[in-house]
Amino acid sequence: MSQNSKQILISLALALSLSTSMTASGFAEEKAAAAIHEAKAPVINVVPASQNEMVATLTVTGTIVPRQEVAVGTDVAGLLVLELNADQGDVVKEGDILARLDKSSLEIQLAQIEAQRASAEASIAQSEAQIVDAEIAVRQALEALGRARALSAKGINSKMELDNATNAHDSANARLNTARQALAATKSQLQLVAAQKRDVMLRIQKADVRAPASGVVLSRNALLGGIVSFNAGPLFRMARDQDFELAANIPEADLPRLKENMPVAVRVSGMQEPVAGRVRLISPEITASSRLGSVKIALDRNPAIRPGNFARAIIELARRDGISVPLSAIVYHGKSALVQVVKDGVVESRKIALGIRSDRTVEVLQGLNEGEDVVARAGTFVANGDRVTAVRVTNEATGAVK
Repeated sequence: MSQNSKQILISLALALSLSTSMTASGFAEEKAAAAIHEAKAPVINVVPASQNEMVATLTVTGTIVPRQEVAVGTDVAGLLVLELNADQGDVVKEGDILARLDKSSLEIQLAQIEAQRASAEASIAQSEAQIVDAEIAVRQALEALGRARALSAKGINSKMELDNATNAHDSANARLNTARQALAATKSQLQLVAAQKRDVMLRIQKADVRAPASGVVLSRNALLGGIVSFNAGPLFRMARDQDFELAANIPEADLPRLKENMPVAVRVSGMQEPVAGRVRLISPEITASSRLGSVKIALDRNPAIRPGNFARAIIELARRDGISVPLSAIVYHGKSALVQVVKDGVVESRKIALGIRSDRTVEVLQGLNEGEDVVARAGTFVANGDRVTAVRVTNEATGAVK
């Protein structure tokens, strides 16, 4: 082989080696660029939209009051309090004697009335006897008048004797009418005495102050040895049947959301466990000055409840199963609510309709399907169309970490 041929072969080998080296270098550069591009896609935490039971609640505060307060007293004034058989906090039954008043003055009045009754009954007997005598006198006068008329018709008797017989008959009738009227007056007096006796007997009964209903004694205003007065107010205050309720005021905007018999969990100050209750009464009127309406929540019986306790009630407005996402996954654009859905590594901002809210989650009524991944903390790290590396988490509180 000539010298020129050797140089040509060497040149070709060098060219081929240089071309191969350049091709390998190009592939390496493209691979490095792709790796750099992939490294730039941020890692973002996502949570799946899941089916959960959602509960809508409304929190109100108020004071524990008796559902029905009973004032216990008596209309017998001027009597001394001799005994007190109940004190604040005692549970009593209907008809129990809470206090006894001094009955001695009433018993004296009753004795006087009994004497008047006996006198009236004696007067009645006397009047009845007088009536019998008057009736006999009337018969006798009538017989004498008949004889005088017969003799006068025969001309045997004088006119004076006839007039005397007539007058005697009229006088006997008058005495009879007087006796009958006296009897009627005495019977009326007896009825009055009977009414007076019933009044005194009723006052004697009221001197034993009894509980008009079963319940718990809230306060005792009676003092041993004190004199009952009309102006002193009730001797006792009771909560009927130990029924208590929460009286609360809520804004007028929340009143239409309430309905009777809605379940309520009431946390009473000083108690560890909540007390169950239900909405009993919703005020039909709004206070003009405060724009608040009242609501009464009946409570289950619990011996630890005391009137005047402060309490916080959580009213259950609605309960249903629905798709929910964390509150942190919601971003707002004007009045529209959005979530950032991650699909195939790309972020999509999607408008949704919201429903029930809780402390940490919110119900999605439209715009999102169960199982779709949404950015745990929307609007902070990524925007619509961004490419991300999604990492599914179960605790929304972690948020985006990279």
